[in-house]
Amino acid sequence: MVITLLAFKNYRNSTDDAVENAGELPTAQLDRALQARQPTLAFFHSDNCQQCIVMMETVAQVYPEFNGSVTLVDVNVYDENNAALLNRVGLRYIPTLIFFDRTGEGQVSVGVMEDDQLRQTLATLVEDD
Repeated sequence: MVITLLAFKNYRNSTDDAVENAGELPTAQLDRALQARQPTLAFFHSDNCQQCIVMMETVAQVYPEFNGSVTLVDVNVYDENNAALLNRVGLRYIPTLIFFDRTGEGQVSVGVMEDDQLRQTLATLVEDD
């Protein structure tokens, strides 16, 4: 339990700086990033599923390497304010990661990714400039 709470705290600390407007809803964050043609990772999860917690740890480890070149949109699926976005992307399972390139094309990954796989996918987004 302590490990999970520490991992969650570390995840929140590592991703807090990723979102420029912390008070902005994820839908608006995603729309703004796509409109600006920014490579974007939309991360759909809950705070209580084991696979989500593992993926949150992985994102916390890897994302800081890409902060500034890839926008992170963090979406808690149990937040009522995110219902429209969940419907928009047709979310069915968590954790789900959608990697949007500069053209707005999305690549979907469902489940846990290894840190090297996440790192390579994010690097590919950045390389496609």
